Amino acid sequence: MMINKIQYRIAPGFEGLESWIKDLPGNFASTGISIFKDRNEVRLFKVSGLELNVKAFKLPNLINRFAYVYLRGSKAARSFEYAHRFLEVGASTPAPVAFVDCLSKGQLKESYYVTLHYNHDFTLRDVLNDLVPDKENILVQWVRFTWSQLHKNGIYHLDYSPGNTLIHKDKEKYNFAIVDLNRMKFVSVGFNKGIQNFRQLDTGAETLRLIAAEYASLCEEPAERAISLLLRHDRKNKSYRRRKENFKDWVRGAESES
Repeated sequence: MMINKIQYRIAPGFEGLESWIKDLPGNFASTGISIFKDRNEVRLFKVSGLELNVKAFKLPNLINRFAYVYLRGSKAARSFEYAHRFLEVGASTPAPVAFVDCLSKGQLKESYYVTLHYNHDFTLRDVLNDLVPDKENILVQWVRFTWSQLHKNGIYHLDYSPGNTLIHKDKEKYNFAIVDLNRMKFVSVGFNKGIQNFRQLDTGAETLRLIAAEYASLCEEPAERAISLLLRHDRKNKSYRRRKENFKDWVRGAESES
């Protein structure tokens, strides 16, 4: 498919990047430095004295190629919108710069989300995997961040997995920034819903107990209740992931036999 229409928005203060942003679809693959590549790709660019992160989203399925144009906005557009909602309430995320959607015959073909680069030292996944020291202190500070900056402000991240929290150490304090914003709910987050938000950590029971107890203390709820809830959510999430992987293995096996 040939691109026949480009839609974009630029955040206030970054209008001087308009020409570069308009040319981004044609230049993404051949310029910048790739720093992550899986289903999506993230590349780092230096433009006009700024370090920019650009996330190129995987081409969606056929239904979503239309839905993202006419019904709900692309992942890039939603990331841009939600980042501004984060900043409005003082929640931390890399500063949004722009998004670009490329259309062909009314379908979404490519989409890009541009932010200022956030210089982080490690991710929450590194902490959970015991790759950095001071684990307990980091987790306590992260739970407090989650409660005060996200949940108290009605932000519920639907993909609150460990790789989506970036962490920068500043002396004895840890600063957190949340990424992958395209799946969000902005709703009242009570104790039960808040505990459920930690279900995707995929870590051991001892660590989950620490997290649950700290969250309970912030909500003035019994620690044992929080621990029981989180361990139950963790079991359900791990069971779901196993079933999903088993199904994928079955599909791959069926395809190889055909």
